Amino acid sequence: MPEASRTTIYRVIASVSFGLLLVSSISLYLEGVINNVHVDAKLNKSNKFSWNKVPLNYSDPTAKKATIALTRLPSSFPPESPGYRGPILLNPGGPGGSGIDFALRAGEPISAIVGPQFDLVGFDPRGIGRSTPGASFYETALERELWSGASSGFEVINASSDGLARAWANAAINGKLAWERQGDVLGHINTDQTARDMLSIVKAHGREKLSYWGFSYGSVLGATFASMFPENIERLVIDGVVDIEDYYKNDRPPNGSPPALWSTNLLDTSKTMNSFFTYCHAAGPYFCSFYAPTPDLIAANLTKLYESVKSRPVPVRTATSYGLVDYSRLRTSIFASLYKPWASYPALANALSALARGDGAPLFAMYDPPKFQCNCGVEDSEDDSCLPKDAQATILCNDGDPVSSQFEELEEFYADMSKKFEWYDIWAGIRTSCTGWPHKPKNRFRG
Repeated sequence: MPEASRTTIYRVIASVSFGLLLVSSISLYLEGVINNVHVDAKLNKSNKFSWNKVPLNYSDPTAKKATIALTRLPSSFPPESPGYRGPILLNPGGPGGSGIDFALRAGEPISAIVGPQFDLVGFDPRGIGRSTPGASFYETALERELWSGASSGFEVINASSDGLARAWANAAINGKLAWERQGDVLGHINTDQTARDMLSIVKAHGREKLSYWGFSYGSVLGATFASMFPENIERLVIDGVVDIEDYYKNDRPPNGSPPALWSTNLLDTSKTMNSFFTYCHAAGPYFCSFYAPTPDLIAANLTKLYESVKSRPVPVRTATSYGLVDYSRLRTSIFASLYKPWASYPALANALSALARGDGAPLFAMYDPPKFQCNCGVEDSEDDSCLPKDAQATILCNDGDPVSSQFEELEEFYADMSKKFEWYDIWAGIRTSCTGWPHKPKNRFRG
């Protein structure tokens, strides 16, 4: 085949990649509307949620209870029909992701994939979202926002010279607040107890075996359930599989280097970033507005943008929001795009091109969550900022072995991981959050 023909075909393929969203990417982010949601439990006013009571501590099932919030997209088959296959439980990952929000957003397209014979059940795992008691280190949502800005999402831990030290110090404060205020609750918010809750939900539906689809951290939850209750599995799908041994273990390696914790999650992240450079170049300037004559030049232009906004952030005022595109904002926006590259790359290319011209609005708008509103406590408020937001750190730190509280060891670990993974400046917050977690006795499933 002539070289010109090969180039034309390659550019057509790359252009399609940049110009279209994959059906699988669309399906997981479509807005679904769930009606007629019910299980045999008390419903709230919206008729969309129900609750399942479970022991807070399964070792003492008659003591304090936890309440697991559920929503259900019912099968089109009646339960007495031979074609009815029962519920599929969903978990979107995290840990800390709301299964209710995921089902409301993606339930209908997922139902189209698995078939109409199943109910789809989204649940907020214990400590998360609408389930109670929620994991919260703060007495009010306003206190959380003022102290930690928890609604900001990803953070670049080395955006300033004292960034790592400040993150370590903040983790120490968070650990103290957590156990002062919820010491009787937090020890029971972990993957082990959530797996037991899932079996309880299955049995509340009159069945003995679980059908389940879990993404990312949801693969840890699904694998843990399968290890604990292998006889209670009907069908189980784990998607975006996490290295479960790396997730749970934190032992110091034999060579004496700092212990691992969530240290293998970034193995292919740089490859995903490099695919942006490759496909942008192949697509050409018409389909990729951040185009340059070679992939390496596209990467170099991105590096120039990092340097530019680090020295001079770009102010942005949109019709609904405002803020700065600084080094952290640029880096975290790109990192978030890597979670769904096929869907994000066209918008990312346009945003980077605009930023190179001095216009930060498109990049700012890519990931601009609603600003915090101080309306918690108002009756029937549905503002997500009012829901507890500390479940991720609680679950991670409870599930893993203890992390050293010594700053010098954190520095050593961060330096080592940063040499291996270019995106560890964002990912480091996960391990750092556990440096201030009290070393309490842990009674949990160990495999």
